[in-house]
Amino acid sequence: MNNALLLSLVLFCCGLQMQAQTLTEAEVTAKMNEAFVLNNAKKTAEALDAFLLVGRNTEQQRNEVEHQVYVCSQTMACMCYETLGRYKEGYLLAKQLLKSKLTNLEKKDIDYWFVLNGYMYAGNLLDYSIAKYAEARKIFKEILFCANERFSAYIEPKIPLTWYFEGAFYQSKHDYGNAFPCMETAYKEYYKIKDYPNAISALRNMAAMKMHLYETNEAISFFEKAKELANQSNEMSTLMSIYNDLYQLYFKLGDMSKQEEISLRMDSLINNTTDTKLIINYNTYKGDDAINNGEYEVAELWYKKNVELLQTHTYIKLDGYPYTSYLKLRELYNLMNKPQEALKFAELCKKTFQNHTLKNDANYYMPYRAIAYSYRQMKDSDNCKKALDSLFFSLDMIQEPREKQQLYIVRGLCHSTFGEYNKALLDYQEADTILSTKYSKADGDRIRLLPLMAGMEHKLENYEKSKILYEQYATALKKKYGEDNLEYIQALGHLANAYGFVGNIVNGERLYVSAVEKIKEFMKQRMGYLTPLERKGLWSKVSDLFVNMAPFAIKAKEYESQFTQSCYDALILAKSFLLDSERSTYEFIKATKDKELLHEYTVLSSMQMQLKEMEKDYNLYADSIMSVTAQLSIRNKNIFAKYRKYGFLTTFMDIDYISVKSNLCKNEFLVDFTDFVSDSEGRRYAAFIINKEHEYPHLIPLFAEKQISSLGITRPDLFYDTDYSEEVIQLIWQPLKNHIPKGTTIYYVPSQVLFQVSLESLPLADGTLLGNHYNFVRLSSARELVKMKSKSNSNKANTAVLYGGLQYDLETTAMAEESKKYDLSNLLALRGEIARGDSVFHNLQGTKEEILKIEDLLKRNKWQVSSYMGKNGTEESFLNMHGKSPKLLHLATHGFYYTPNRAENVDYLKGYTDAMSLSGLVLSGGNAAWLGKPLPKGVLGGILSANDIARLDLSNTDMVVLSACQTGQGKATSEGLYGLQRAFKKAGVGTIVMSLWSVSDKITSEFMTTFYERLADTHNAWNKRKAFEESKEIIRKKHPDPFHWAAFVMLD
Repeated sequence: MNNALLLSLVLFCCGLQMQAQTLTEAEVTAKMNEAFVLNNAKKTAEALDAFLLVGRNTEQQRNEVEHQVYVCSQTMACMCYETLGRYKEGYLLAKQLLKSKLTNLEKKDIDYWFVLNGYMYAGNLLDYSIAKYAEARKIFKEILFCANERFSAYIEPKIPLTWYFEGAFYQSKHDYGNAFPCMETAYKEYYKIKDYPNAISALRNMAAMKMHLYETNEAISFFEKAKELANQSNEMSTLMSIYNDLYQLYFKLGDMSKQEEISLRMDSLINNTTDTKLIINYNTYKGDDAINNGEYEVAELWYKKNVELLQTHTYIKLDGYPYTSYLKLRELYNLMNKPQEALKFAELCKKTFQNHTLKNDANYYMPYRAIAYSYRQMKDSDNCKKALDSLFFSLDMIQEPREKQQLYIVRGLCHSTFGEYNKALLDYQEADTILSTKYSKADGDRIRLLPLMAGMEHKLENYEKSKILYEQYATALKKKYGEDNLEYIQALGHLANAYGFVGNIVNGERLYVSAVEKIKEFMKQRMGYLTPLERKGLWSKVSDLFVNMAPFAIKAKEYESQFTQSCYDALILAKSFLLDSERSTYEFIKATKDKELLHEYTVLSSMQMQLKEMEKDYNLYADSIMSVTAQLSIRNKNIFAKYRKYGFLTTFMDIDYISVKSNLCKNEFLVDFTDFVSDSEGRRYAAFIINKEHEYPHLIPLFAEKQISSLGITRPDLFYDTDYSEEVIQLIWQPLKNHIPKGTTIYYVPSQVLFQVSLESLPLADGTLLGNHYNFVRLSSARELVKMKSKSNSNKANTAVLYGGLQYDLETTAMAEESKKYDLSNLLALRGEIARGDSVFHNLQGTKEEILKIEDLLKRNKWQVSSYMGKNGTEESFLNMHGKSPKLLHLATHGFYYTPNRAENVDYLKGYTDAMSLSGLVLSGGNAAWLGKPLPKGVLGGILSANDIARLDLSNTDMVVLSACQTGQGKATSEGLYGLQRAFKKAGVGTIVMSLWSVSDKITSEFMTTFYERLADTHNAWNKRKAFEESKEIIRKKHPDPFHWAAFVMLD
């Protein structure tokens, strides 16, 4: 209030002559003076009472003097209300005063208190616990007309804020019908006053709502608007976050080209930034992307980095980043099946959320959803149910159906986990009933409930009801997203099975065939945009559909029909899909003759190996792993963008039953084994038999794996022991025997436990071997048959490289000298300095003699031979064959394969979990690295892992002979066997000779020299398979125990 006016009024009141209404004239004057004294003494409440009393005694304003006293006292009362925080009363009093006839000076003073009290009162109304947004908005608009320029700058943004808060309030309750128009108005109002950060936030919320409503095109439109505005207003951290929103949306939609475009923009945005929020948003994107690709440990590093940043940048906590960071880690640990870690972060989420939420807020108990989920993963039903009880405290406070139904879904999932299917079904049905009060059947959340209900009906053996629900689910998805949507395609697979359970085989088969064709086309369209890691991530989501067709056919008794052919087409595509996709990529890049592209691809491969090496210890190399991962992402995108200009090779995906059949001769059969998991019997096996004479493949059901396990076979060599072999033959071969005439050639592709079995070596009751009655050819996949028949080796020079008689103990100075002989690109020499150890490898005395004999034999037959023995057989010498490999490669050395559990006891391998890092060969000087001795800079350690081999180009090599133990072992998956076998196949090798278990050095050398003698024999004319079988028979006669000869197998 104006000080001069206040002083004049005080003096004037001292001599005031007026007619009192309740108080006497003197009493009014005294009370006014008293009020001023009290106010000056900071006794605001008492001063307020006095000013109000004066006002009540002068409110009739019967003359000018009385008017001035009244206005003065009430203006002072407004000031006291503000001081006491009684803003509503101050606002209402000032509003009433403004209706009086006022001088300009009086109005100016009252405007001030009207605006200030109104501003504070309206601000209180925005509190989530009060949520009177419309009333607040009305007040802000009222006071804006009375505000000066300084106040207007504060008030004007509050009007769109009321719309924003109101929209957010409804949005938090999933009431998008009310939320969206509020948020849209907020955006427009913010944009009008050029408050771009908040306008962007409103747009992102609008996009999020459209995503929840499954209106993806509109969601993209709003994200794009937000992106443009963020770019124009230089809101770089927000721009990064928007890019991540779009990236995840396009990932769900399967639009790889858009994903790639956005990924490159994010990568370029992060360069040379110091913006902590931008870095956090980028780390979140990288973590999310790693999860999509199945790289959970890498995702963990990115998310943990954010937690570290928040601990050192505490000001960011105001933006809600801690909750998001904890949430990401909680979700990740759920995926990693680490419920204890997930529970830890679920509790942190709860603490963070509840610290900023009132207890009477309906959302206060929502964090118990995650806690219940963690206990569910732990199979801890008691604590899970306690968490659910806490969660349901929210039930009566929730009004919005979308929010309420979530409680029942969470409880339903928990009931399902604990086998309470009836209770789960009732919860899902209740969730749908709640949604139906407001939303139609076309609503996305109601659609998502259909498979949950269908699954429970199936568990309860209500197959007809289950089928109807799956039908509704597939129909709704098709209508909402179209036929090319991945979720719709997967729904067809569920529906196909449902048809099978109600006996509608024809429709089930039709849907399976349709789903597989759609998946195949889906993958073809995206292959050019997917890095190998992304292919693996996507393939893991769809591959089950291919494997599940065979059990459906068996249940339907479709053993030889058009549907059986479709089943086999699916199996061909599924087996070794990732291996052939990567091999095709390299072959295609090489065929372009683009040297720059080939160089970049080699760099990429080397960086992937570097990353594998560092992943041995995530904690020690965390920063390096994240750095290399980020660089790999950028390089991958750049390479595949260049790659696509040449087109994309997906011809390997076109190999099907017809092409396999056409490559078989009249007396040739293909037996392709498959496996699947049965609810009642565990893993079961079956086989497809293909022959040129038959129209369709023949599907033969075989055995359950538990039948093999019950035999008590503890080592792979016992499959050939006479104590077990009769039952093994009965399980594996007897069901196939009547379909394949004796004397024919049988190509066979193993699966799972059958990777341990050499069919040709199985003994029969009459003392002969199965291989004496048939000509067996072992394949890694049926696609290899097509390649074998179409490939010609006539133009290859007879060159051979032999390794044997290696010295595993070398001084590092000797290793350094050997290393200098090779001008290896750094691209191939990334291993070495990270080395730890355990036990040592002893020299194999018989291998030197083996190599010398083979060398002599080959040279006598006009072969060009290079032998590496003693200290010469280094890792550098092996890598030097990249792109110029010999026709024949022989490796007589130690091989190894460890499971992750066994590797924990070997320091050199500790930390690795993938089979390609846990299998390999040992070359000259290998003990130094194995024992953790420091190596000279640039010198490789001599431990050649399967991963090292897989990144080489050995495509000129027709045959590699692994005269080493355990070289045929690895991790069995539906994709094939991961280990040395896969490594050499990926490198482009044609035939592999290997061993399924460790055989003595003496007998291995004897077998190998015999093999080369038979190979060079004029009667065999370098027929490698004939020579191989003859050699096994010769060794068998000398050493009858299958342990000594049955281990050796030949793989094409």
